Parts: sequence; C-alpha cells; structure tokens
Amino acid sequence: MADTVREKILANLKTALEGLTTGNGYNFDFTAATVQRWSMHGNSTTELPMILVSPGDQSQKPFTNALSQCDMEVLLPAFYKHEPTDSVVTDKRMNQLEGDIKKIVMVDETRGGNALSTQVTGSSPFESEEDQRYAGIVIELLIKYRHLTSDPETAG
Repeated sequence: MADTVREKILANLKTALEGLTTGNGYNFDFTAATVQRWSMHGNSTTELPMILVSPGDQSQKPFTNALSQCDMEVLLPAFYKHEPTDSVVTDKRMNQLEGDIKKIVMVDETRGGNALSTQVTGSSPFESEEDQRYAGIVIELLIKYRHLTSDPETAG
C-alpha cells in the first residue's frame, strides 16, 4: 500500500530537518537519530540537540474536481543542551536554533511537491526549571495540501 500525501509530507519534513548540520552552514548538528517522528511509546531524548516532528490538528474541506484541501498543523519541539563551557548565552543559542529551523523548513515549502505551501505560524520557548538540563523551543507550522477526496494517497 502506498503512503498518504500526509505521510509523504511528514517524511519529507523529517528528511529536510536532518540537513541541519554545521557542514551545511547551520549552527547545530542534527542526524537521522536526532530528528525523530512522534511515537506513542516515547521518544529518546538522550542525544541532544533533538527535534521531534509531531503532527497536530488537521482540517479538511471539499475543493473542486473531487479534491479535498487539508490544512495540517505540525509542531516541531526542538531540544538543546546548553553546556556550561559555552560562552554564548542560552537566549542567543535558542534564537539560532529557531532561525536554523525556519530557514531549512522554507528551503522547499512544497515538501517535495506534495504540499501547496508550508508556513511558519509561531514559536514558543519551553518553560525552564531550575537545574533543567536542556532548553527548547516549539516551532509551529501550517502545511496546506490537496488530495483526491476518494484517495488520500493521490495528490491533487
């Protein structure tokens, strides 16, 4: 069975975020292991930095020619461990992380040709607690796409 358009978009987003490396001109180094899809069995946060690709709410509306248009929210919680030896303040590192994620997400707003658009709609820093070993931010996306109403595996 083929993947749905929604699944293709989420897989593309994970692959794109794996490109966040210092070798590619970004401030952080992510890998296939540190960019994870949401799992109800829990996600491993032992290796930081880490980004979690987590789909949120989705609306679907009938469109023309037997198509449905979907607006899918995606949340990208990003975790970063700020080492005591790092002379750059945490706030600046979080701004760099936010900027890197926004930049790489918008390299291909069509998610490999499966989406109409990808928009960054917000960001929120994590609430920090004393002696917390990480800082983080949640980037919010809105991804618009279409599929055949009768077949969510076929883009429209």
